[in-house]
Amino acid sequence: MSSTEICKLDDVPDNDAKGMVAEVDGKQRNIFVARKGEQAFAYLNWCPHNQVLIDQIPNKFFNADYSLIQCSKHGALFQIEDGLCVEGPCEGESLKSLTTSVENGMICLVE
Repeated sequence: MSSTEICKLDDVPDNDAKGMVAEVDGKQRNIFVARKGEQAFAYLNWCPHNQVLIDQIPNKFFNADYSLIQCSKHGALFQIEDGLCVEGPCEGESLKSLTTSVENGMICLVE
């Protein structure tokens, strides 16, 4: 397995998320990283409901109380830890998760 550094953990505010572009499966893709403490969760920035970016409002990835990821296009709500949609038109589907690790203060994508 190899890993690629994508950003510093401190670049993503705690209990928030940040969008970026990273190489995934050999292609440049829009992704976002959500942070909870020392943990980082990365997903393709792509809603399973109607194939749009989750952050139609740039870098707005969460609902009002920052407890769930929210698609700003149609309001679907996804769990932070696994990307499962728990409410909305794609309920039961999931965001495409990317394996991450945090090493020496850097968030890495693991392939």
